[in-house]
Amino acid sequence: MDFDLNPINPTKVDFKKTVHVIIPTLGREKYLFNVLQDLSKQTLLPEQVIIVEQNQDKNTKSELEFISSRTWPFKIIHKFIHQTGACNARNLALKFTTSDYIYLADDDNEFDNNLLKDVIYSMQYYSFSAIAMSYLQKNEVEKHKNTMQWGAFGGGSSVISSEFVDDVTFNMVYEFGYGEDTDFGMQLRNLGADIVYTPNIKILHLKAPIGGFRTKFVHPWEKDNLQPKPSPTVMLNRKLNSTNCQLLGYRTTLFLKFYKQQKIKNPFKYFSRFKKQWLVSETWANRLNKPL
Repeated sequence: MDFDLNPINPTKVDFKKTVHVIIPTLGREKYLFNVLQDLSKQTLLPEQVIIVEQNQDKNTKSELEFISSRTWPFKIIHKFIHQTGACNARNLALKFTTSDYIYLADDDNEFDNNLLKDVIYSMQYYSFSAIAMSYLQKNEVEKHKNTMQWGAFGGGSSVISSEFVDDVTFNMVYEFGYGEDTDFGMQLRNLGADIVYTPNIKILHLKAPIGGFRTKFVHPWEKDNLQPKPSPTVMLNRKLNSTNCQLLGYRTTLFLKFYKQQKIKNPFKYFSRFKKQWLVSETWANRLNKPL
């Protein structure tokens, strides 16, 4: 089914609204410099950019000398910390935002000069409270052609209205795991935000070779003989944000998709092992949930 996107009550666009950008970074100074360059060329400039630089070595100093040695057309708040992790870094950056809109960015992306102007126009004209932009790598093909409600969320490619910032956070339970973006998006939805995917507003994800988790973080369940399936952080996200029927549906599709990737080809033996792995995942998810 295809629906044309039309505003119910078109809102007059005010380009004087302020935008703050938050960027967690670790060991990607060249990529980050290019992101700041792209931001400095925006037809609608951000008022402030909050950068949280991480390095777990307490004897090191910041590698981002260009922040102070160059003149930028926006204010930069730079925090250098010795605790790694995107959840913690983004939560810290969010505390410094006082703008109308917040762009949750990555340190390895590329975009044109009208990105922020296009986003703010769409958010105001259509009364959107959160936008997730197209965030593909080079040579990837956009599958979606129309603006649509989106069931996911991108922690490095989204803009949200600041009215929700005081009531949402990147859950530290997901640090060094998976699911923090989805969980953050669900928090927004539970507050009444409608997350809209806009394939026409594009960011190029450069996927810097120095990326992801710089040092191998060993989760306690990785030492188990029987590995959980799915990852306990994914299981926790599903348990917190799904109905029982949705959880069972996910279990069924995971069972079918994972069959091709694992070594056990006897379907009965595979089914038996899958059930055990699912229970292990549930056990660890329940343990993770205790601090909440």
